[in-house]
Amino acid sequence: MKNTFLISSFLTVFSGILLIPTNAQADEMVNCLLARNQGIISPNCAKVLGLSAPDSKQEPSDNGGIHLKSTLHYQPVPEALAKDSIVGLTLGMSMVDATNAMKTYCKDNPHITYTSLEMKYKGVFIQTQLYPHILECRLGNDSLKVHISPPVMGNIVTEINRNVSFDADASPRFAELKTDIDNKYGVNLLPVTESKNSSEVTVVADANGMITTTPKKPFIRALDNPSYNGPGEIAYLTIVINSVNNNPSNVSHINLKLEDLRAKRNISNEVIKQLKASVNSKLENNNIKPAL
Repeated sequence: MKNTFLISSFLTVFSGILLIPTNAQADEMVNCLLARNQGIISPNCAKVLGLSAPDSKQEPSDNGGIHLKSTLHYQPVPEALAKDSIVGLTLGMSMVDATNAMKTYCKDNPHITYTSLEMKYKGVFIQTQLYPHILECRLGNDSLKVHISPPVMGNIVTEINRNVSFDADASPRFAELKTDIDNKYGVNLLPVTESKNSSEVTVVADANGMITTTPKKPFIRALDNPSYNGPGEIAYLTIVINSVNNNPSNVSHINLKLEDLRAKRNISNEVIKQLKASVNSKLENNNIKPAL
């Protein structure tokens, strides 16, 4: 029987432990009710349950969980991706810098979603302290979502997502946008047509600094090895451009995703290590004896 771990919305398989984030960020009523019972409500769940959005400026109360120790140092990804930014956001930047960049771009403080991780190991349930996990902000139809690492790597950016949509009568021209994107990210977006109304490109870097560019959006999960297209992938940038229906000359939607796979794998291993160590220490110092 396999046991499943979920960290920062990614799935991986280990043996004998169950590790999951406690703030399900889903629109489904059941998941949102579970999240509410755990004391964490995402903006989407607040809408589903008819609740007011949580105050992102106020840190959550102490949940009695263990404090993760900052033990890992961030390793920058290869230069080809390290230099890439999405409206001023880059991989590995601190949460403080990311917050400032998002505030500058969105003209408002980003919303902060907190989460904790929990595990059952050797029959013992253990939970971490809550920590900031997601930063989100919006400027009109332009939205940003940034993933922040658990404290084991000092709360740094491990993933950046940007989604922009345009009205059909007020949308950029594909040719002009393609030129800007190609120049900024060093890619070559393929033209869109009426039969194929999207253009995709992914830039993948491995540990040796080798860069591979593919004209297709791959299915990559940071903690799921079978999903890799090849070994050694440590980071990637995916760009997807959709055209307006029946009008391939104009753009209806842009999606950019920049993710540090290596950092997420290292973080996952360290979180599990610290939680297991906490359980082992508790069991070793247990001197409870029942009355006979």
